[in-house]
Parts: sequence; C-alpha cells; structure tokens
Amino acid sequence: MKLDKVKIKNFRGYQTETEIPISDLTAFIGRNDAGKSSVLEALEIFFNNSIVKCEREDLNIEADNSLIEITCLFSDFPDEIVIDAANPTTLIAEKLLNAEGQLEIKKVYSATVANPKEKIFIICNHPTVENGNDLLNLKRTELRTRANNLDIPPENYNGNVNSTIRQAIWASFGELDLQETELLVDKEDTKKVYETLKGYLPVYALFQSDRQSKDDDKEVADPMKIAVKQALAQLNDEIEHIKNEVRNRAIDTANRTLEKLREMSPDLANELIPEFKTEPKFDSQFKLTIKSEDDIPINKRGSGIRRLILLNFFRAEAERLRNEHQGNQVIFAFEEPETSQHPDHQEMLIQAFTDLSNSGNSQIILTTHTPALAGLLPLDSLRFVERQGNDRTVELGTEEVFEKIATTLGVLPNPVSKNATAMLLIEGKSDVTFVNHTASQLKADGHITHTFEDKRIALVPIGGCGNLKHWRTLQLAEQFDIPYCVLLDSDKGTAEEQKNIDQITELRGNGIKAYVTRKREPENYVHLDCLNLPVGSTFTLNDTCDAKVLIANEKSTKKTLILETYWTRMTSAQIREVELYDDNGTQRYEFSEMFTDFLSLVP
Repeated sequence: MKLDKVKIKNFRGYQTETEIPISDLTAFIGRNDAGKSSVLEALEIFFNNSIVKCEREDLNIEADNSLIEITCLFSDFPDEIVIDAANPTTLIAEKLLNAEGQLEIKKVYSATVANPKEKIFIICNHPTVENGNDLLNLKRTELRTRANNLDIPPENYNGNVNSTIRQAIWASFGELDLQETELLVDKEDTKKVYETLKGYLPVYALFQSDRQSKDDDKEVADPMKIAVKQALAQLNDEIEHIKNEVRNRAIDTANRTLEKLREMSPDLANELIPEFKTEPKFDSQFKLTIKSEDDIPINKRGSGIRRLILLNFFRAEAERLRNEHQGNQVIFAFEEPETSQHPDHQEMLIQAFTDLSNSGNSQIILTTHTPALAGLLPLDSLRFVERQGNDRTVELGTEEVFEKIATTLGVLPNPVSKNATAMLLIEGKSDVTFVNHTASQLKADGHITHTFEDKRIALVPIGGCGNLKHWRTLQLAEQFDIPYCVLLDSDKGTAEEQKNIDQITELRGNGIKAYVTRKREPENYVHLDCLNLPVGSTFTLNDTCDAKVLIANEKSTKKTLILETYWTRMTSAQIREVELYDDNGTQRYEFSEMFTDFLSLVP
C-alpha cells in the first residue's frame, strides 16, 4: 500500500488537525523546532510505536481534549482480503473505503496515562441504515439471526461465511444511507480486517539524527531488518506455499476431528469451524548484522562512519530497485541526512533518495534546514513547516511558498556573472567540463562557430530542473533580463527517463531551448580509446548502462572525476564519432546541432 496523506491532531506542536500530502519523495523544510521531526515521529508511532512511543507529554499543551490523533490514508490497497478462512472479500464490498476511495486508518491515544494505548478506527463511507450499520461487529450466529429476522432467504448467502451474509443483508435494503463513519476496530470481523490489512501496510523505517548509541545501534540494524523483510518478500510464493500446506494439513486434521465429534454431538460440531488466529512471523526468525574489523561494534565508530554505512544502504537499495523494479513497499524516513556528512556525500544521498522514490517500491520522507541540501530537492516534494504560536502550518506548492522557503533557509541561486548574456542550465559541476571541452573541440574543427565563453553564456549547475536552486537561478535570470536554455541527462533506461522527457517537453512548450542527452548521461559518450584499455579488453559501454560506475570500476577512478579525467582527452574526431546518430537514414550530430541551437540565443 502507498501512503497518500497523514493527518495529525493534538500531537506536540500540531493542535488543530493538519493534513499533509505525502508523495514519492517528501521533504519537510523549516527552521529548527518548527515541527518537521514531529511528523516523522508521528508516523513512527502510527506504524511501529517502537523507536518513538506515544507518551502523555506528546499532547499539545493547548489541546481542548486528551486525545492525540494520527491518521494515515492509503491507496494501492489489496484487491482482495481474507477474513474468513479461504473466502476472499474486498474493502469495497465491506464498505470500508472513504468517500474518495482511499483506505483511511485513524489511531487515537488517550493522553491520560503515561503510555497511552492505541484505539484504531477505519474511517469509511459506511452504511448507517438501521440493522445494516453494525454488521462487521456481529458474530456469525448473530449475522444469521439478523438475516433471518430480515426474512432473507438462506439460499442468498453461505451461512458459514460472514462476508456473504453481510452482502445479502445490505442487498436487502433499498438505501444504505452511506455516511462517513469512524468504525472502531475492537471485535469480530473489524479486528480480522485490520489484522489482515496490517500485513499490507508499508514497512516504515525511521532514521533519526540524534539517536543515542547502543551496541545494537538501530541506524545500522534497522536497514538490515528491512533487508531480511525484502528477502522474504521476494520468496513470498515459496513461503505462501509452505503456509498453505501447513494450513491445509492442519485444517484437514481439525475437520476429521469434527467429523468424529459430529457422531457424538452434532449440534456442537456444527457450531465449530477450524480457523487460524494469526499468521506466522518469519522475519523474526532471521537476524542480520554488519561487523566492523576485529569485531569492533559499529556504534563505537564515528557518527560520520555510521551514517556513511546508512547512506550506502540507501544507495545499494536504489541500485537494486532501479534494476529489478520490484520488492516491498518501504517508507524511508530520514531526519537531517546532511548530519556528519561531506557535501559530496549529501548530494549522493539525495540522488539515492531520488532513485528510490522513482522505483515504484519506496517512498522517501526527510527533513532538513540546510540550504545546500534544500536547493537540490524537487519543488513538488517540498513541505514548508512553520511555527504559529502553539500550532504549526504545513504549506506546499506555490510561488509564495517557494519564496518563503528560500528566504527562511537562505537558499541562494548559483552565481552568474553580471556580464552574462544568457544561461545554460546543466545538472552538475562535471557537466561544465563536458560542455566546455566539447564546445572547444567542435569549434576548433569548424563544426560550431563559437564556444559558450565566446558568447558569454554562463554554464550554471542547478542539480536538475524543478528544484529550489533551479527556481532561484531563474529568478536571477529574470532580474538580469537574460534568456536561458537547458541540458539534462536523459537517464535513459531508468525510472527517471520519462520524468526528464516530460520536463523537457514542458520547457519546450514554453518556448525554452531544452534537450536531454540521447544516451543515459555524458559518461556514456566517452570514447573507449580515451580509457587506455589493455589489449584484448572486452570492456564496452552502451546507451543505457551506468557508464559512470562501469568506468570507475574498470579504471579505479572516482565516479565524480570521470568526465574531468577522460572526457578532456577526447579529440574533435572522437566527439564527432560518439555524437553521430541515424535519423531515418540521415546522419546527424547531436552536440554540434544542440550547441548551435543554444548559441543562437545570443546574436
């Protein structure tokens, strides 16, 4: 299931009910103590109540009652659920979705004791008609009695399956008077429904910036637990087969027992139905950890090292999910990922988050108050949290909010020379080397007329279109009254490919000269002759491979230095060779034509 929205009321700084949309990548931004971490911790309480537990002191100091409310709304819920043994039903059939067709689950904690216990409600568009509003709370015998009292023919339902009795009862009414209902999960089939749904809820993993160190430091242990859960998910068919075999054989034994009982007491035997109460928990049987050298506990290493391990867990997950496009739905919640990390590592982590969020298997939620990190985040992911007395507000999505974020955090545009006549927006610092060297070589052989420096077109790395730094840079361009153009990596063959194409299409629709590379990224164009490979080497690159990683591994070079090290060796002839492509029988030269178009911005 996918988390679409969270609602918080009376929890810490959130007094009035605050609705917060959650996307694939969601970034909470604001000053210290604005209320960013409270959202992540409210979700931890909702999903796990483990790393952070609900306490009496979590009640907002101006709350008008003692109830803390945390509500989550989900989409992509299962098509079928089983609440009677081997007899599936659906959330729609059981009238358990809200008016918007979402699964809405509210957990309420009464802050009258030190450690409040949860009460669970399913908020749904449910029947309120008399004799049809309480069916999920009735036992099977009570459902049969209700059906009999309503003169529903027994042939209209299976008397041994609760869901069919409910459907027959609801079908007997002309109008069900559906209204928003808080259905308490406390008995009979409401409990069975929720127990089933729990197995489909996303795995929520919270990584805090200030967690105390323990020998079983969860900053490292939690990702490994997730690794076990994901491994089990990939073996789900085999595990289900084992569970079904055990279930079928056990139920067969129980049924044979009841047959013998029926010979002695038919009435008693007819009242009894074999049923498994709980599902086996395989994940608790496997424990995975990572040892440091000489058995030194990881938590005894520096905080930067511990979080660097965590960073690379995310990077490994991003690569796996990008390649496999499968696995459990996981929500990674990361508080201040910039803590104890070098700026280069921060950028790598944001890239890992982006890759994960585009995989279709994961959602990323993070907090930050660091301008450098905030500037790299997509605008549609931003949630600006602001303190308003003893309450909080969460805003998203408007020009005014972007301005407020940039002002509050001090996000600055990339510097542009006052003499600049135009701007070429590119993704990263290494792209400056790529563009400048390519233009210089192509001009030297007469394939283009000028370099960007000749025409004073500034090359501005902005980390990708649609982020805060990009927005600030365009503000500066408007103040200078200069045009701009855009070159993005296509990320061909990855989950981001279509998103980049859509961005370029939108820009072109607004009259902006904008392109994506035909291959995945500039590193995919590196001529093999520039790598000085040994004789007989079978090393090769294609349009969609992760050339940055492949070259780095082959040449023992840092990924961030591939273009600076090898692209600068490219001759004009080699550039022309790798940029050549066929367009319906016509030979065309990608960068020669693209750069000519960019340069035409300036007479």
